[in-house]
Amino acid sequence: MNNSLTDAIKEAYAIAPSDKAIIHTLQIAQAGVQPSVYIAQSKVSVDAFDEDGVEHTFVASGFQFTLPPSDEDGFKSLNIAIDNVNRAASDFVTAAMADTTAVTVTYRPYLSNDLSAPAMNPPLVLYLKDVQITAFQVTGKCTFMDLVNKKFPSELYQRIRFPSLG
Repeated sequence: MNNSLTDAIKEAYAIAPSDKAIIHTLQIAQAGVQPSVYIAQSKVSVDAFDEDGVEHTFVASGFQFTLPPSDEDGFKSLNIAIDNVNRAASDFVTAAMADTTAVTVTYRPYLSNDLSAPAMNPPLVLYLKDVQITAFQVTGKCTFMDLVNKKFPSELYQRIRFPSLG
């Protein structure tokens, strides 16, 4: 069971009340390189506040995703497919490929009757990998760890700290 979900969204998942809809949102970001893209799985754009109280406009967009399971088994990833109708996703990814800065995908679910904060705190932040662009869709896999951009070894061995080296 995912303990980061609020009781209200757990109830909405369990009994699916007709007065509350779950709005799935994604923020695709490349810090310091280009502005974030905010999309909502909705027919209309949604103005909602993130976990820090900052308001964002999530543009209505068709996308599909599968969340990683909430268990203790091996490798976890989120698969996404975003419709490429307005080319916002493909333009973002094309620009992102020109830089080595990691692209993050933040998943935030909201309840339609409460857009003051996400119904999951903290939100799910993943790293975008294995991106493919077609005329119709942008697909990718998002993982928890950014192993590709990690230095190895993570520590630089110098004689000052390690005198036995030389």
